[in-house]
Amino acid sequence: MSLNKFGRSDILWLKAVLIIMAMTSLINGCIEPVTPEYDYEDGLVFIEGFANTIPGASFISINESVTEFGIRGLSFITGATVSVVNMDTGAMVDFEESEDTYLSPSDFMVAPGDRWKLSVTLPDGRTYESEPEVVLNPVPIKEVEINYIKELEYRESLDKFISGHKIAVSFDDPAGAENNYYWSYRTFENLDYCIRCQNAIFRNGACTPYDLSNRELRYFDYICETDCWKIRYPEEVNIFDDTFSNGKVVSKLEVGTLPLYSKENMVVEIQQFALTPAAYQYYKILKDITDNASGFNAPPPAALIGNLFNVNDPDEFVLGRFTAAASSLANVFVERANIEEAPLESLQPSTISTEPTLASPYPPPPTQLAPCEESRYRTAIEPVGWQ
Repeated sequence: MSLNKFGRSDILWLKAVLIIMAMTSLINGCIEPVTPEYDYEDGLVFIEGFANTIPGASFISINESVTEFGIRGLSFITGATVSVVNMDTGAMVDFEESEDTYLSPSDFMVAPGDRWKLSVTLPDGRTYESEPEVVLNPVPIKEVEINYIKELEYRESLDKFISGHKIAVSFDDPAGAENNYYWSYRTFENLDYCIRCQNAIFRNGACTPYDLSNRELRYFDYICETDCWKIRYPEEVNIFDDTFSNGKVVSKLEVGTLPLYSKENMVVEIQQFALTPAAYQYYKILKDITDNASGFNAPPPAALIGNLFNVNDPDEFVLGRFTAAASSLANVFVERANIEEAPLESLQPSTISTEPTLASPYPPPPTQLAPCEESRYRTAIEPVGWQ
């Protein structure tokens, strides 16, 4: 259960910062067998896009590296014109800005055999495109196992092991062809409270600033007026190639972890993508960067070359990639009421603060409900498999 208006994984930020730090070291000179020095550079554009066969699930993220108040990070670029183009039919589909992402129409999806490219024009006129991407045929998932692990992984920031689940899949790898796989997932957890307004009250569809200095808890929580589900995404890159399993049964392959953020029941939607060799090589290097256990002092990985370019400036280095891929799906309901370990996100009843409905001192009308706003991280549409 979460009180944040918008929930999201920080994996995109982490990936981009690591990529930028690694790539600036590679751009500035040849690799020497010495400890590298990473020079963070502002103004680098990072574009990550994924078009897939799930209706409405395609997205494009556009960010720029920035340093604000001495802190290095990413800034979402608003006001861009974003579209994907079918190279065979000429059909163009526009994406709309939503929070920190550009989303496809709810009915948009790609199909095996399609060829798509991405086109992005920034507010300052810079235009970026991708090389065409061919959508391959998906490989069906045969079976999914989701197992609870009390000590899932060690979190250095918390100085302890955290609990959670591991996802494992089984499938038949097609014989006679090179097959490359990428796994992603979405988890859906039911929300009770949709919005927390800090030093504000919820009026006319938004948190309106209001002086709450006379209260111990200087915020109000608002109950979701309809059923609502929080959506989470992976925090790691999960890939696999069939070099040693071509034409065989792949059984109980671990493809993801689910940290115990809450003990709400959830639906896990596992997506198994079929990648082109070029896309696989990109995600392999990305995995090497984000999973490098040796930290920043490890030797730099190979250059992370995506398929994006500046139409008017071929010398500009553009980080990221546009991928179009078909996926097979599996939805699993996970009951978590009997888990004893504490979740990472805890919500105590004593921290809930709702507006009074009687003799309210706040501007009318007294409000306790808020809408479930559709986004990449939240939905009022019941997920498949929900119980």
